[in-house]
Amino acid sequence: MPDYRSVSQVKDLGILDPDTGCPYSYYLKRVEKKWQRPAAWLPQGLAVHEAAEAWERSDRAMSLDEAQAVYAESYRRHTDAQLEDTPNAEFWFSSGRYRGPEDIARRFSIGLEQVEGYVRYYTEEHPDEEIWAAPDGAKVIELEFNIELGGVQVKGFIDQAIDGKPRDIKTGVNPGDDFQLAVYAAALLLMYGVPMTTGDYWMARLGRPTVPYRLHNWTLESLGQVFQQADERIKAGDFPPRPSPDTCRRCSVAASCRFFSA
Repeated sequence: MPDYRSVSQVKDLGILDPDTGCPYSYYLKRVEKKWQRPAAWLPQGLAVHEAAEAWERSDRAMSLDEAQAVYAESYRRHTDAQLEDTPNAEFWFSSGRYRGPEDIARRFSIGLEQVEGYVRYYTEEHPDEEIWAAPDGAKVIELEFNIELGGVQVKGFIDQAIDGKPRDIKTGVNPGDDFQLAVYAAALLLMYGVPMTTGDYWMARLGRPTVPYRLHNWTLESLGQVFQQADERIKAGDFPPRPSPDTCRRCSVAASCRFFSA
């Protein structure tokens, strides 16, 4: 197991909301390394991120066709990696009425449209929204951080910061909470000494960001307490199951779980 903690670990463990996480699922995925059911939305999300990153690193000089080409190559690469592990796409997650093989083709097209929406938003609708440059001149695009919160090492990547606020790109449903943005703001504060009191999510399916989330309720201390809980649970091997039909239906390791609830 890694000796650092991350936002995704906290989410998987259900530290913030027991109804949205299952510690035993964390155990099966990250400790036992059980087979995880692939899903076409995973390469879609990775590929949209990579296309947005490439476009931003070009100082937005890259054409839409070029950005979509980055997306297409990335989507194929990540999809092929999942197919190598699970060649029969019938075993992949379905998305509504779309089974794995159909969803692979469908989401390739959806991602192309999301990249187009991303480029259009910044070039035609809001060219005033620019990537924030840190005091050392580095633009915050997929910025890696390694910080300490509550005595716990916390690692991750910040998708981007726009005009002085962290922004995370989401290709699925609305994330619903501000924890991830608060961690990003804390990282930027500790790395650069610049406080950021709001943040938002870029919702690719809508082609626009969410209303800004106010982050004032989170402090370095309260964030540290969350990561301390995660760290203590992992080190103690405390992974109680929290089965429920909704949680189990979305769980990628449900096939290996003896607590599965239909």
